[in-house]
Amino acid sequence: MNIYNVALIRATNVIPFDGVVKPISHSFYLCKNVGAEFSTMMNDLLLELGIRPEFDWTKIDDQDYQRTYQQILLTYLPYISDYNSYVLFSLNGICPDDNEHGFGNNIFSNKKCGIIEPLASHIEQVVSLTPTDTALRGNVILSNEAILLIEEQTFLNLTDYEKEQLNHLNFTVKTFRESLQEAIYKELELSGRYKPEVLSLTRKDGGFCPSLTSEEQKQNIHNIAKEYEISEILFFHLLTQDHEELNKIWLVQDYYMQIFLQKLLEVMEASESIKSGLSLHLHDKSYMDIIKKLIKDFGIDRYKTFVHLYNSDLREKQKNKTLLTPDEIVKLDKPDKNLFKL
Repeated sequence: MNIYNVALIRATNVIPFDGVVKPISHSFYLCKNVGAEFSTMMNDLLLELGIRPEFDWTKIDDQDYQRTYQQILLTYLPYISDYNSYVLFSLNGICPDDNEHGFGNNIFSNKKCGIIEPLASHIEQVVSLTPTDTALRGNVILSNEAILLIEEQTFLNLTDYEKEQLNHLNFTVKTFRESLQEAIYKELELSGRYKPEVLSLTRKDGGFCPSLTSEEQKQNIHNIAKEYEISEILFFHLLTQDHEELNKIWLVQDYYMQIFLQKLLEVMEASESIKSGLSLHLHDKSYMDIIKKLIKDFGIDRYKTFVHLYNSDLREKQKNKTLLTPDEIVKLDKPDKNLFKL
């Protein structure tokens, strides 16, 4: 067993200017959820209106097609937030995009920032250890052996203050021009310590695509997990066992969705009975069908304009750090549907 040959890898758009990687529960986090009842309803409506065509299954392996197809739906969805008190990393390579293994929300290949950090520095924080789904609980304070990779143009666009913050970090900061995957692979090779791997979401591969070193890597990770008594389950299964975490996820997602729909119903001049039923029927298909008809009558272009303005407002508040964090939302005694700090 050699724990010093294993690197934690994270692809992100959030640059840790203070040297701390925070879970999204402590961040001003925004995302779009393609798996919720509302997004399912919007997908049906877009199909009905011919805006989003039926998926071409002959192009299931075409990643560009999948991203373009997914983007049509995302354009019509509001931002919500999520809750996660864990920080996820992959091991010795960048995690594959979800759409390489079907549809999903996570796209890593286009991120502007990569983090390489020794596993040994955080082994006490590790809750689950697998190549694609290593979960650490709480804030991850990067060690002086960390390498922070920032896409060159993204770095050039930083303010002088942000660049000064990076200058004061006690670890290595580098820029890259190639893809993030290539940049991380190159840094792992240069380290002389970590053996880079191409990761896989296919269950039979066990996290790594077959290579000259992949079996050795998998055995080493298994030995580390056994030595430190760490679970080797995937994050999805970890979550299903953590009912408190799941409840917080649903609370935060519902909190955002109710705010959005409340504003949308007001703009569409929905009846009081429809507006008053929002909190009770948020997950009812029949209620979503009512909203679908309202949007259709309102006009899909007008709806799209509303969503764009709504999302732009949230992004501005995220930038100004005037949103509530997911952790603050779950701690509210009586959520008053106010996303913003007083």
